[in-house]
Amino acid sequence: MAKKAFQFSKRYRTTFHFQKLKMCKKCNRYSVLNEESCPKCGTPFIGIEILTKKIVKNRLLNEILWILIFVCIGIIASPTVQTLYYTLISGSTFCMGYIVLTLSFFKTEYVTELKKLLRVDLRKIKAGLHYDSELAKEDTKAGRLVSAYEKLREIGEFIHADQVKIRRIMILNDIILRTDMDLELESLIPSRYDKDFVNYALEILKLKRNLFTKKCIAYFVTHRLEIIRDFGVTPLIAAAGTALRMKLYILEFSGFIEDFLEYLPKDRILRLCQMMYANPDVNWGSLGEKTQRLVAVKYHYDPDFKRFALEERIPDYAQT
Repeated sequence: MAKKAFQFSKRYRTTFHFQKLKMCKKCNRYSVLNEESCPKCGTPFIGIEILTKKIVKNRLLNEILWILIFVCIGIIASPTVQTLYYTLISGSTFCMGYIVLTLSFFKTEYVTELKKLLRVDLRKIKAGLHYDSELAKEDTKAGRLVSAYEKLREIGEFIHADQVKIRRIMILNDIILRTDMDLELESLIPSRYDKDFVNYALEILKLKRNLFTKKCIAYFVTHRLEIIRDFGVTPLIAAAGTALRMKLYILEFSGFIEDFLEYLPKDRILRLCQMMYANPDVNWGSLGEKTQRLVAVKYHYDPDFKRFALEERIPDYAQT
């Protein structure tokens, strides 16, 4: 099946993940989707922050109401007018002081109530995420890939299981990826080897090399045998070449880079030489020796490499 071109909607980002939680008061169900109303009953969702503030405010009003009731009882039961005045004044003063004090600590009360709500409703939240996941499945079956992916993208911020990651990857592999899209890679790395992920990672490597981070390279190193079995050595050569972007990557994955050094294109070897030239005090180990030999054999005639004077800048590796 030919890939199709789609455009994802702009991602709504929040400071904390929990801020995306919302509830349908009628269904008593949580959701993390971008919909404004419940897809089941049509009732508008209420955000968890607004819900928590309402709970705190309602509790405050109930407590004030109880205070007023006791004050009224005290007024009715007052044996004298003077006692009635004392009760009224003290009750009003206490009520106002309670309101001021509570409002002063409203933020603390809000945080406490929010933690309590998230803890008590944990099962409801899980059930809501499961329902959202089922909606994404229905979209996938119906061919609504964008809608399905956007649902799974939101769910993925709360559920980091391989199942959700691979479902997202499979959708991404079915569409035409572009550099202007809000693409991810590191957050989609599964805990086990997955052929679809490797296929997606290679596409990202072509479009946005900067997304191919340390964890992605480590994934390729860990599963190199499975990758060679399914894709050959080309993906590993590409990953080794990407590791040359940073000095820390080169030092950490020096053994991996060394294994595929002779297969790297000229621009990657040139990059490695530039890094060694800029950091002559770093012990590049056997990678430095092998690079020196490779340049001497394969690029000795190339003026781009002669300017680094490798025989002068990296003399110690051959002797250590």
